[in-house]
Amino acid sequence: MLTVYSKPRCMECMYTKMYLDQNKVEYENVDIEANPGAFELIKHYGFTSLPVVAIDDEIGDSSKSWSGFQVDKLEALL
Repeated sequence: MLTVYSKPRCMECMYTKMYLDQNKVEYENVDIEANPGAFELIKHYGFTSLPVVAIDDEIGDSSKSWSGFQVDKLEALL
């Protein structure tokens, strides 16, 4: 399962979710403004920008998580 940590009014978050929706990739969206624990989690792993995308909740594994709108990594999911 793919998890996208995002917040409202974040353009890169919007582009990432739009890409996933257009390509029919299932994901869980976690709004860090509504879920302070999720915000603390991504900070704990050193992420400083959004969105944070994690494959199979492997947020600590740099080969399975990243931040920002990264088309190459999104394409690899297809």
